[in-house]
Amino acid sequence: MARLRALDRPLHVLAVEPWLGGSHQRFLEGWQARSRHKIELLGLPARHWRWRMEGAALTLAERAAQTALPDVLVVSDYLDLARFRGFLPAAWRDVPALAYFHENQLAYPQRLDAVERHQDRALGFQNVLTLIAAEASAFNSRYHLETFAAAATELVRILPKPRPAGALEAALTRASVIYPGVDLEAYPLMAGPAEGAPLRIGWCHRWEYDKDPARFLHAILEVRARGANFELVLLGEAYEMMDEDVLRLLSRASSLVAHRGYAEDRAAHAQLLGSCDLVVSTARHEFYGMAMLEAAATGCRVLAPTELAYPETLTGALAEGLLEDHAQLVERLLQLATDPSRSRELRRSCRESVAAHDLALTATAMDERCDSLDAAR
Repeated sequence: MARLRALDRPLHVLAVEPWLGGSHQRFLEGWQARSRHKIELLGLPARHWRWRMEGAALTLAERAAQTALPDVLVVSDYLDLARFRGFLPAAWRDVPALAYFHENQLAYPQRLDAVERHQDRALGFQNVLTLIAAEASAFNSRYHLETFAAAATELVRILPKPRPAGALEAALTRASVIYPGVDLEAYPLMAGPAEGAPLRIGWCHRWEYDKDPARFLHAILEVRARGANFELVLLGEAYEMMDEDVLRLLSRASSLVAHRGYAEDRAAHAQLLGSCDLVVSTARHEFYGMAMLEAAATGCRVLAPTELAYPETLTGALAEGLLEDHAQLVERLLQLATDPSRSRELRRSCRESVAAHDLALTATAMDERCDSLDAAR
């Protein structure tokens, strides 16, 4: 029989996040600030990602056991949910869990040796087990859900028997899509460059392999070689030593750079994005496109591949910036550099195209998903 509770009583939701930083933290704090429920955050600093996935379950279960018993658990894909529950006191076993997938370790572009590929497949199977262990799951885009389902089904197919094929299939029927959302208050519409200023192009991705910054820099240098006038705002965060080819290309583009450096403060980040005409993605891997949507909220046009999650999330006026290949990117940048006013006339339309990603809508969807889990107990 379903457990009864007063409809006007907020739920106590414990959100467990081994990678409490970056977009994961912004997602949870944004929901927490807008939720009708009491959202308690329990997490670890965003570093040592592989160890977080492999070792956080014990530490976070020990800390969770010191808190009040929640009505609902919300965990991210970084947590081994089955192991986490195994370390919890018996009283916690009936608390339903929603697993939120920002990313996964099966559908990720790799350039690893055989040992590392085996390790990442193990972490990918951990994602599969978390999906199975959760009473419900949510993915940050339909594209992410579909690519994960395909990769997980293929992994399970090649495993030795007995295989959890039926459990995976059942878990996928419990999956939904909830966009992580954009904080439109933190990223207001801005005026962009002054009239008569050269085209200002932004890069707001990590300087890592999956975002392919070398492809972006090759396009920029080709546009410059063809006589275009523009400047760059480079905001990407670097977690590890940067690729030598990227550093060489950055050196060649240094005279074009108006700003380089990650903005830790969100207000400063928004101001820098809002000073651009457009932002560019050359990503090999993107499950949602938060950086592009934040830029669009400030009024930037976006240029991005017509693949990955982008066709799903970059809609309305933003869809015009979906490009097939390198040649199209170079030609579009040349056109816009020749007449920057073509971008500046569309700032409000770009902002309006992000409305479907308002963080307030995300908070409502998360609240409702937690309500349904609690009601089913």
